[in-house]
Amino acid sequence: MDEELRKELEYLNQEELPEEKPSKLKKIIIAGIAVFLALLMISFIFVTFPIGDILQGKVESKLLKGNIIDLGEFKIIFDERTEEVLKSYYFSEQETEISLCLEGYKAEDYRITSLYQPKIYQAAYNQVSFEPCSAETMIILHTHPYKRCIASGQDLEMLEKSKLSNPEVLMVVMCGPDRFSVYE
Repeated sequence: MDEELRKELEYLNQEELPEEKPSKLKKIIIAGIAVFLALLMISFIFVTFPIGDILQGKVESKLLKGNIIDLGEFKIIFDERTEEVLKSYYFSEQETEISLCLEGYKAEDYRITSLYQPKIYQAAYNQVSFEPCSAETMIILHTHPYKRCIASGQDLEMLEKSKLSNPEVLMVVMCGPDRFSVYE
């Protein structure tokens, strides 16, 4: 029986099997997978740091329209003088981050009537260390590099500590002359 099986295997090995040609559907599926994988690799290259942070910041942040940042639930409304001073700080201090304490009141919306700069301990292109704002401060604002609108973990910790003395305080990251991310 082993001899018969061996002969059968030899015969099968000698016999030419027809080559299977891939169907058009199979070719299309393989090409689609290849394109998808190429796009995935390209997105990994171009959407990681810093591009990913910029895109995320653009989605999260809001534009200043006139003198108002409209957040849906409420608005931040700057008086005209405060808005001008705020923009002048941003344009004059591009080399390092700055911090500002914005004062005013909260009715339905946040109304900002004045601002001051706290004592800065240390400032660099991408960080700022400053003395705490007063308890009357409604918004703690600091700048980030252009189009980098996402608050850091340290920023959010500072907001939580500030809420202990004023539960209505907001933190705002200014990442352009008219672009802001707001954190409650």
